[in-house]
Amino acid sequence: MATASGASDLSGSGAPPPGVGAQAAAAAEEEEREVVRVRVKVRLAKCESFLPPEFRSFAVDPQITSLDVLQHILIRAFDLSGKKNFGISYLGRDRLGQEVYLSLLSDWDLSTAFATASKPYLQLRVDIRPSEDSGPYLV
Repeated sequence: MATASGASDLSGSGAPPPGVGAQAAAAAEEEEREVVRVRVKVRLAKCESFLPPEFRSFAVDPQITSLDVLQHILIRAFDLSGKKNFGISYLGRDRLGQEVYLSLLSDWDLSTAFATASKPYLQLRVDIRPSEDSGPYLV
């Protein structure tokens, strides 16, 4: 009986079990992250010197936000309804650790962006291609 009571006292103390450190607590915090703050910069490709970029900030739930949902949010936030030629990229790090904008082309890319988002927010860039341009458009 004393053993069971002692075990209950340890488990109910709120203290982490032995061997669980700050790294495990940080991993649990990341796993429980219900909201990702997003900051978006929209610019007209090839015209940034003429037109100032627009900025918006909002929050999304990474568990239910797909790339399609994010695109619809951006279309509504920046009134992009008639502009089909735009690319989305996020600020990440390359293999050398340098900051670089990486294209968001799939839900997998978006999951990676959420997982590696710089705190306090995920930085996105939307580049709008002028309608008179032709050919493929990559960010």
